[in-house]
Amino acid sequence: MSHPEPKTNADKNHDDVDEDDEQLHILYQIVPTMYNTTTQEPHTKDVKSTVESTTITTTQVIEPTDINVDIEYLLKKDPIKYIYTPSPKDYSGFVHCTVHCHKEGLLSKTFALYFNGRNDNDQTFLLTARKHIKLGGHSEYLIGNDEKSAKDITNENAIARLKCMNIIDTEYILYDQMNQQSLAIIYNTYIIGTNEPRKLTVLMHDAETASQPLKENETIINEWRAGRANNWTEIKNVAPIYDNESKKYNLPYIENRVQQMSHKNFQLAHQGNVIMQFGRIDYKTYALDYRYPLTAMQAFAIALSAFHNRFRN
Repeated sequence: MSHPEPKTNADKNHDDVDEDDEQLHILYQIVPTMYNTTTQEPHTKDVKSTVESTTITTTQVIEPTDINVDIEYLLKKDPIKYIYTPSPKDYSGFVHCTVHCHKEGLLSKTFALYFNGRNDNDQTFLLTARKHIKLGGHSEYLIGNDEKSAKDITNENAIARLKCMNIIDTEYILYDQMNQQSLAIIYNTYIIGTNEPRKLTVLMHDAETASQPLKENETIINEWRAGRANNWTEIKNVAPIYDNESKKYNLPYIENRVQQMSHKNFQLAHQGNVIMQFGRIDYKTYALDYRYPLTAMQAFAIALSAFHNRFRN
């Protein structure tokens, strides 16, 4: 088991990776709230929210003894295979993970993904990433699986790359070691006069069908815009609910892992179910929960895109 170093006040004073970014986007911060519980079924939590204009109802059954035993077994059996394999389809719970963020100098940031075992202090390392600014201003995240060498990840030893595809930093594609595209992330562009939180669309290959490699000059995003992405699943974020009394946007989270408001807080829904939720725990730690059809690699890439500073997203 890996145990990230405990936080100290000294760390917080000079290593808050989010403070400036959160102040810049203070109008769009999302407050985490809890799903409403029913007295008849104490371990069932129901929520009604919206994905774009569609109303969804999600039911998540939480068993007190559910401690991800099977998931932990799969991870320990073959860690490399695990990060590329979707969470089991018949596993109804979330795979609980935590993202730790660190500054490496003035500009560089590194990120590490840990699987949470029986509790948040029982963590196993999964993936790490380093933000890299390329010539011309485009950025990418180099992803590796060596816990101790995050700042040394290069294009040569990275196992995946999350590449920004446009100059305004709103489109990303995840490339594997064979330079094949496995995921795309698209944020809405800023519309002057609007104060709504960002919206995002995720395009991922259908887990039930065989992958068809794209041609060298094609991208998932271009194929999707042209209406040719038949084997790609489109996933939207759950729209936060605006509260007139507090004048803030709220987002009901399954379980109470997300502790602080942030413009980075979001959930993704597919076929009426929340399949990923991401949100701020403290100044450099984030909760990342995911389930089928996402893999650990895909969930981590989506989370990394949320850290990128944009004028407005």
